[in-house]
Amino acid sequence: MKIAKYLVISFFFLNLSALTAQIDVHEQINKDYPTRRLTIEPAIGLNPWPMSDLVISTLVQWDIDKMLNIVSYTAYCYNDVFLRNFNYIKTNYNYTLSQNFGIGTSLYSKHSSHTFSLMAGIKYDAFKETLENPEFETVSASVTALSPDFGLMYSLKKGKKKYFFNYRMYLPLYPYPIKSSDIFSIDGNMANISMEFGLGVRLK
Repeated sequence: MKIAKYLVISFFFLNLSALTAQIDVHEQINKDYPTRRLTIEPAIGLNPWPMSDLVISTLVQWDIDKMLNIVSYTAYCYNDVFLRNFNYIKTNYNYTLSQNFGIGTSLYSKHSSHTFSLMAGIKYDAFKETLENPEFETVSASVTALSPDFGLMYSLKKGKKKYFFNYRMYLPLYPYPIKSSDIFSIDGNMANISMEFGLGVRLK
């Protein structure tokens, strides 16, 4: 739970720092920073808690204007990447596919933009493990599940040219507080926090 608290605190400090830095200079910088009408931003990252999951994702952002944008976020998560075989239990597969859409707003500094989006979509989980203990009969179990997904996304774009560095962090709002008001359900949120880095390209 300490790691979870630190991640949440870090997320809000990132957002607070970005907001504070923009208030006084926002209008002037708006005139200088280029409007990227359409960008695609592939990235790779991790779901760091409770075990590291590898995340490969793509974000497509359409800026209607400098203050309003629409976002599409597609991700593949390879779960428990460092723990696939343990105590005679073999993980045949364990992955998550997600597709989210969102609407957000952007703030600007001289060479970067900060986008805050409210996201909603669906998530598909698939899991299979096999017990391969020589003293017992081989047994397999598999599970698939489809669930809603809601969250907040912070996205940083660094650079003014066609290609730029991007960083994003996704903070889930499901199951807590949308599905359950039980504070202990926040463990489900923490397991789906992601931090990703990549290189984006301006298409138009």
